[in-house]
Amino acid sequence: MTHEYLKKPFTTSVPIYCFLVGLLGGVGSFFSFLYHPIQFYFSYLVAFMFFLTLSLGSLFFVIIQNLVRSGWSVSIRRIPEVYAMNLRLFPFLFLPILFGIGDLYYWAHPHVVLSDFILKAKSGYLNVPFFVCRALGYFVIWIWLARKFFENSTLQDQSGAQSYTLNSQKTSTYGVILFAITITFASIDWVMSLTPHWYSTMWGVYTFAGAIVGALSLMSLTAMFLRWKGYLATVISKEHFHDLGKLLYGFNVFWAYIAFSQYFLIWYANIPEETIWFGQHFHGSWNTVGIFLAVAHFAIPFLVFMSRHAKRNLPFHALVAGWMLMVHYVDTVWMISPNLHPQGLSIYWVDVSVFLAIGGLYFGFFLKTLSKAALYPLQDPRLKESLNLEVY
Repeated sequence: MTHEYLKKPFTTSVPIYCFLVGLLGGVGSFFSFLYHPIQFYFSYLVAFMFFLTLSLGSLFFVIIQNLVRSGWSVSIRRIPEVYAMNLRLFPFLFLPILFGIGDLYYWAHPHVVLSDFILKAKSGYLNVPFFVCRALGYFVIWIWLARKFFENSTLQDQSGAQSYTLNSQKTSTYGVILFAITITFASIDWVMSLTPHWYSTMWGVYTFAGAIVGALSLMSLTAMFLRWKGYLATVISKEHFHDLGKLLYGFNVFWAYIAFSQYFLIWYANIPEETIWFGQHFHGSWNTVGIFLAVAHFAIPFLVFMSRHAKRNLPFHALVAGWMLMVHYVDTVWMISPNLHPQGLSIYWVDVSVFLAIGGLYFGFFLKTLSKAALYPLQDPRLKESLNLEVY
């Protein structure tokens, strides 16, 4: 089996284009910030959470494949390993959120807390110093896990030592616990606390479900893009896309189950402090967005992506994966933006510019990291099993 590296022209051109897009988006975002700083911070948080969840979902995929000692996924595992390595970017991308903490989170104002009984009761957790310390802890854990799996995988490419596989399997046993705790509390800190009077015990799972759906969609699209560019055609087959499609389909149903369960339990209990979030998110045109998510995020994929043929038809698989990425972004908007625009959906140029700024940087770094390693784990002991995969 030969090494499949990205060719030099592809390596040098596409990442540069990505970085240029990011630069143009950054310039546009800067002028938008000068014009409307509060809108900038909320738009930035949406884009930040969207791309962060893609990397977190990728990290979970890597963890779980090592945990269950999966063989089928070896051929495609390098792609999520590299997307997980993009977590190195997010401590720096988090800085604008820290600068805008007072505009994003009204619990960050001491005078507001003093006049609010509920916020005063939560102030031991919701305070700026502890908020920053927790964020630092999340990033340290995520980056350490991502680097651990990536280094084990790439070092094994050189030596072939099976000890790297055993080390990754051992790391995954406690890594999955660390992942579950950190993604739960990060989603509470950065999104749920936008409405600090409200709480949901299912919020972390809801965020996780969206993250894995987005990550699986992105993995499918990336693998197809690389095949289109002439790579991995002999390594990633329709069998792998079939399995990716099954996971995408299953986790999308899981997302719908969690979304409905969260709503149904709160509706059934009918406790005022639990219903305020849905009251806000079903107001004005946000109600239309909620209905759109029910149809576009669940009903349509549930019907059109159910069959074996749909998952193995690569153009159609790519269409569904792109659709799921789009609705994951809409879901992220729906979670965050009603806190600034309770009257309904509003779209601004800064929504586009910050998306391009973070997205250009995100994909530029992905391609640069990918170009420095083989496109698949060359000497993984289960590679042969993956190359001979047959799905029935």
